[in-house]
Parts: sequence; C-alpha cells; structure tokens
Amino acid sequence: MKKQNGKNDYKTSDLLATNKKLTIELEKTKNLNIQLNKSNVLLMKNSDRYKALTKTPIFGCLVVDLKGNLLEVNDFYCKLSGFSKKTLLSMNIRDLEVDKTEKQIDEEIKEIINCGSLEILGQHRRSNRSIFYVIVSCTFLPQENTIISLLYDVTNKRKERKRLLYISNHDYLTGLYNRISFEKKKKQLGGSQDQLPISIIFGDVDGLKLINDSFGHSKGDKILMQISMTLKNCCKDQAFIARIGGDEFGIILTKTNNEAAQLVCNCIYKTSNELLAHENLVFPSISLGLATKILPSENMDEILMEAEKYMYRDKLLKRKSVHSSIISSIQAIMFEKSQETEEHNERMTLLSKAIGQALHLKESHIKELELVSTLHDIGKISIDVDILSKPSKLSEKEFAEIKKHPEIGYRIACSIPELVPIANYILSHHERWDGKGYPQGLSGEKIPLPSRIVAILDAYDAMTHDRSYRTAMTHREAIEEIKRNSGTQFDPNISRIFIEKVLGEKWEDINIEKFVD
Repeated sequence: MKKQNGKNDYKTSDLLATNKKLTIELEKTKNLNIQLNKSNVLLMKNSDRYKALTKTPIFGCLVVDLKGNLLEVNDFYCKLSGFSKKTLLSMNIRDLEVDKTEKQIDEEIKEIINCGSLEILGQHRRSNRSIFYVIVSCTFLPQENTIISLLYDVTNKRKERKRLLYISNHDYLTGLYNRISFEKKKKQLGGSQDQLPISIIFGDVDGLKLINDSFGHSKGDKILMQISMTLKNCCKDQAFIARIGGDEFGIILTKTNNEAAQLVCNCIYKTSNELLAHENLVFPSISLGLATKILPSENMDEILMEAEKYMYRDKLLKRKSVHSSIISSIQAIMFEKSQETEEHNERMTLLSKAIGQALHLKESHIKELELVSTLHDIGKISIDVDILSKPSKLSEKEFAEIKKHPEIGYRIACSIPELVPIANYILSHHERWDGKGYPQGLSGEKIPLPSRIVAILDAYDAMTHDRSYRTAMTHREAIEEIKRNSGTQFDPNISRIFIEKVLGEKWEDINIEKFVD
C-alpha cells in the first residue's frame, strides 16, 4: 500500500486521541453509576432521606408508587423535562417513558421490588415532545411501598459518544468509512462463507498532488468529495466504501461476482468522464483495480493486493493523458487570468527554437528549451487574478505574492514525471546575472542555461506587446533595453547572440545613452 502523506491524508494520531477521549467519557459514566449505587445504599438504610434527596440540584429525582404514579418530583427534573411540578404529580411514569411498552415497565417495577434496586437507561419526553436520555438508578423502599429514582441526563454525553464513535470510524472530509474501519471489515469478512463471492475495488485519484500544487488543497478536497459522491452513486446500498489513504479508496462488495463488480467500475468511469465533459478544466478522475474472492480459502489481504496491482496497471496506461489534460487545464486558466496568451506561447516557442539553433544546442535540448519557454510561468496559476491583471504598480505585499510563482511552478513540475527535467529551470527563470534575482539569488553561470535564455526571450516579448499596465515598446526600444541590462539582469553573451543572431541587429549599432541616468 502507498504511504499516506499530505493534507488530504487520514491521520492515525487523531484517531488515537479520539479513542482516548472516548475511553475517558465511558469511565466518567462508570464512576457516575458507582455514585448512584452508593446513594441507593444510603436510601435503603434510611427511607426518610428521600425527602431531602428530592431537593438535590445535581440529579433529577422521582418518587413513584408501585403502580408508577408520581408522588414526588424535584425542581431539577422539572427544569429538565419542561413540565411543571403540578403537571408531573398528575402523571404516571408511563407518560414519561417513550421507548418502552407498558409490559416492559411493569417488568422493570417487578424486578426493582424483587432485587431492591435496578439501573436502567431510559428515554424521557419533554413538554415540547423532544426526547432526552437518562441513566436511572432505582431503589425500592419496602417500608413505604415506593420507588425512588435518581436520574442523570446523559443526552449530551450520548451525543458526544456517538460523535466520537463516528469520528473514529469515518473519514473527516468525505464522510466515508476510514482505513481502520476498512481493515476491520476486511478481517470480519475474511472467514465468512455466506457472503461469497466478495469483490474488492481499489481506487487511486489521478494527479491529486498535481491538483493540490496547482490549484490549492481546497480544490483537491473538492475533487475528493466529488469522487466520493461518484462512488456512492455507483455502488449498491450494501457496499462498504472507505477512504483508506490520502488519494486512495477501497470498496468491498459482498455477494458480488467479478462481472457485477466490473459494472460498478464502468459506472465510476462513465460518471467521471461525464464530469470531465461538464467541468471542462480540472476534473475528478480515478484509476481502479478489481479482484474477487471466490473460495473460502482465499486470503482477503491477497485479494486487496491483487486489486491494487490492477489499479497501478490502469494508472500507468492513462498517466500521460491525465497529466496532459491537467497541463492543458492549467495553461487554459493561465491564459484566462493573466497576461499570458496562446499567441505569447507560440512566439516564445519560435524564439526559443531560433536561439537554440544559434547556440548550436542539440535537438533534444532545443525541445526542452521550447517546453520551458511555454511553461515557465505555470506557477502563476495560484496567484490572485486581481494581482496578475492590476493596471497600476503593485504594492510590496502584492509583489511578494508574484515572487512566489517560480517556486509554485517548480512544485507543479515536480508532480509530473514528464516535467521533472525542467523543474529547476522553471524555479530559476527570475534569477539575475548579478545575483539580485529570486528566489535563490543565483548569479552568473550558476543560473541554469535554459533559465538565462528564457529570461531574455520573455522580457523581449513582454516589452514588445501591450500589457494592462503599459503600452508596448518598439522593437528598437526593446533591444536597447536588453543591451542596457546586459551584464546585470541578463547573461551578456546570450544577450548579444539573441540580438545579433535571432533579431538580426548589430550590437555596435545599438545606442543605449538615452536610457542611462
């Protein structure tokens, strides 16, 4: 199984803390029961005490006769139930108990008389018809033929216990069962014969890390929730669905053969493709693997491993298409929210090819340079659109945000095997020859060659085309600006080759005096 990492992952430490809290709550209830029993012993020794006990501000207290009629009630119970004391004294215990039949109540009264005491869990109704849960410790007072009951409201405790039990068995984000529950279910079914055949579907969300790095974890969470809904909609009611890792899901289908389980997989794929067509950009996609236990002797762990093996095969076959789709989505959003356009990308490709040939680079290196030139600003996907399109000068805070995009782009590239070779070039495309660039402050030839080249090409194309914050320079003004910054911002040798070999201008003819202060 894959190691579980990242924000979207299930945290075992959280479960341990939750279970510890649950144990503490159960211990508190146990201690309460001991206290109630001690109170009962005292009551049996001296029946006159019950009148004083009805004044307690801690417990609800009811005194009933052997037919269940209320003889005495304290203020605490009145407040708890919402009934007035006068109303309660006209009622029978049967009017308050909502989860038991008259026969059950009669049997409990008989048991209290025979045993002397009894502890029960009850549901009582309030005056507004809502329900509250109580632990009731009952004691029979034979000298008065009455039963005194101390009631402790456990409604909130019960809700908290239920919540803690839910948290310990379910994934916090999707609401599906978690890894611990999945393992319990798998083990439980391991020796079951009446549930055969048992099919396991193992799923892994495609490109989740890339989506998190490109669009933020909130988008990744949304993808996980969309996938969860797809799994629920495609599975029958008795299916056991769990999120067993950060991007992993497991489905256990009892009394389901391989063919029927394959129909579930087909439904999941079909729904994902429909969402892709609807969303157009970033979409929920999952790779699946399926294996079925037919014989009782087959091991459930081995069935799961087989399903995982088929999942990885599925992922390998479509990995390139998934990454290609996500890259296309990223570029489309970049074009939409920033100054970058498809035309800019096309011009950058032509310029990088031309300078690559002028530098006598290998064809493989030229292709790599073309890729860097079109994806160097991929990190801008995470920058606020208002900052990217701001027509006026950026504030210090806004510029600090802009300066993050090389590092964001680096992380995105590292998430895609095909882009790993150019990740460092993306990281370094805003470094300066004099060492005053960002994010690492590299200088001179310590800056990767493709990064130095792209810095010049991107500057030239940006200067010669309109932007929201300024109008375009002329071709001549742009090359004079490049020469002026040669040796400080730009690599001087590449600057000269670009101007002379690519743009066809003579270096000596370029006059930069009007730009010098």
